[in-house]
Order: sequence, then C-alpha cells, then structure tokens
Amino acid sequence: MLGIPEYPNVGTKLAVLADSVDKMTPMIGYLPGPMPWRLGERLTALGAKIVNTKGDKTCCVDRHLITGASPLASNELGKLAATTLLEHLA
Repeated sequence: MLGIPEYPNVGTKLAVLADSVDKMTPMIGYLPGPMPWRLGERLTALGAKIVNTKGDKTCCVDRHLITGASPLASNELGKLAATTLLEHLA
C-alpha cells in the first residue's frame, strides 16, 4: 500500500476489540457515530492473527506483545502483564 510501512507484527496473535462490537457501539451510546474502518479486518489484512471474535475477557501474549479483547479483559490483562514482566525479570 502506498505510504504505509510494512506491518512489523506479521503473524502475531492479538486479542482486540471485535469489529462486531465496533458496529454496535453507536447504538448503545459508547461512540457518537459509526466507525469508518474495522480494526480487526485491517490487522488481519496486514497479517496479524486475531484470537477472539467477541468483546470478552480474552487476553493473549505473543512474543513481547500483551493484548486484551475489551474493557472486560482489563483485570486479567493486568495480571498477565505483571506475571509476564516478573517472569522476564527472573
């Protein structure tokens, strides 16, 4: 693609807010209008591997990247980040 550098995380597994959630957030008042693009769709096109399909508690560690699927994942994501950091420091 013109002007866009190569995605550095090709093949990386990620937990992200699902495109299906982005589609409904304007209806529940979370966003003022529709999202003009889909994050999961774009990341998949760039070569990432999305590990979730819902906005749930899914967390993922792949290489040095720690991701969570939604605000519902925040508690588990914090625990995972802390334990992963401690493992790398030991």
